[in-house]
Amino acid sequence: MVGKQIYNNAKELLLPVLCNWWRARKAKKAQDDLYTRWEQDYDLGTMPDLGLFDEYLEMVIQYGFVTLFVAAFPLAPLFALINNIIEIRLDAYKFISQWRRPMAERAQDIGVWWGILQAVTNVAVLTNGFIIAFTSDFVPKQVYKYTDNSTYIHEEGSLENYINSSLSVFYTKDFEQDTAPANNKSDIFGNVTECKYRDYREYKDGAYKPTLHYWYILAIRLAFVIVFEHAVFLFVNVITFVIPDTPYEVKVQILRENYLAKEALFSSK
Repeated sequence: MVGKQIYNNAKELLLPVLCNWWRARKAKKAQDDLYTRWEQDYDLGTMPDLGLFDEYLEMVIQYGFVTLFVAAFPLAPLFALINNIIEIRLDAYKFISQWRRPMAERAQDIGVWWGILQAVTNVAVLTNGFIIAFTSDFVPKQVYKYTDNSTYIHEEGSLENYINSSLSVFYTKDFEQDTAPANNKSDIFGNVTECKYRDYREYKDGAYKPTLHYWYILAIRLAFVIVFEHAVFLFVNVITFVIPDTPYEVKVQILRENYLAKEALFSSK
């Protein structure tokens, strides 16, 4: 994400400057170094037909990186903030000194980009919920702290012996052919008959099968995703209700202007 931001900023800064420099160089040669102010303005680059599309696309991609993977990379919002501060200055420089003034067009809102941002937001909530539930120890630790579904004795709210409870036993005699370590360092560790690994499995009927605790943890993980998703959407809806898109004062002013316009129309008839 950071590399792409640096590349885009460098391209946005250097490309218009180089293009304008080349056009100015050609104009000076053609007119014996007489290069007036209006000619310099005329030789500035024009805003591409898809200029705003590229700007929106850049921001939406950044928003997707930040929201979809923030649980995996918590520094993403910080880098996005730094990039946006630089982006504001670069765009201002580009619009003021490197491009001709673009023709203004009216638009009610940002169009289809709003729906895209909404979709990315909804997917991001689910993505972060699954990342927290399935790639971290948050759920297993909470289950261990507040339930007795473990073979290790511990006080409620304590993580004592949690690591041991999260390990499963593997018997070295069950190594498949040519998969055992070439040097088991028996002179150091002695005759090792079993080792432990992170999972909730047990040896049963000739295979290592998930334990009941494994399915219990899995059910809690899925329940956490559902609760997390509902809690976030509830919070978003509350914020949306408390902070309306259009302030109350602006709504009143719009209604007043509409009333005055109608009154002026009727009085003129």
